[in-house]
Amino acid sequence: MPFSADEFAAWRGMLRVHSTVFRELDRRLQAEHGFGVDAYGVMITLVTEPSRQLPIGTLGERRNLSPSGISRSVDRLTKAGLTARATNPDDRRSLLVRLTPDGLKRLREAQVTHHQVVRELMFLRLGDGDVRSLGRLWEKAMPGAVSSHTWPL
Repeated sequence: MPFSADEFAAWRGMLRVHSTVFRELDRRLQAEHGFGVDAYGVMITLVTEPSRQLPIGTLGERRNLSPSGISRSVDRLTKAGLTARATNPDDRRSLLVRLTPDGLKRLREAQVTHHQVVRELMFLRLGDGDVRSLGRLWEKAMPGAVSSHTWPL
């Protein structure tokens, strides 16, 4: 069964907003900070942990990345000195990924750009009530989308 006109408009709007914001966010983060939105996502996930580290598998799950995708991302971040890897003492087989002091500094600088781009492209034309409503609607459409630290199933 095809989408109704309202369903199509909501779906198309979500896709266009997502694509436009992420494309510009990636461009600006690369230009101003030397890393893109995927690296930013890995670092922001690590900074939300009190220890600023996670097992690589957990980090991949939280970023919704495949094992090879998270490995490539962590390799690039480690080469840039933004993260460090160590053997996980809990199992001596897996890796722990930790945000470095330089990674934290660069992340904090990039957060200014991140917030500016999202405000410019998404929130500028919305009132405070609209923004609150949007958060409630995303949570209603997919419970956990807003409230959970991990990607909802």
